[in-house]
Amino acid sequence: MPKYGRGLNRELVGAVNAGEIKEPFSTKDVRKLIALRKWDPSPTEAYIIVALSNASSEEHSPTYKKYFIALGDGRYRLRDTYRGSEWL
Repeated sequence: MPKYGRGLNRELVGAVNAGEIKEPFSTKDVRKLIALRKWDPSPTEAYIIVALSNASSEEHSPTYKKYFIALGDGRYRLRDTYRGSEWL
């Protein structure tokens, strides 16, 4: 699987901080970012769902960064720790 920029989740953190993606966001918003960045091949829907889920689950690997908070219904928001210009 190719790496997308700095990694899909890290790119999402930057995009939220840059205002490219509004919160709360969903896989639909992630797809728009992928199209904007012209990543080819683009990640599968399953890859996106798992990446978001893993980055919001406290029960997933302790070494996996927890960038997001799951709001339910497939919507996410950034954790306050990852807000600010240093995350662009």
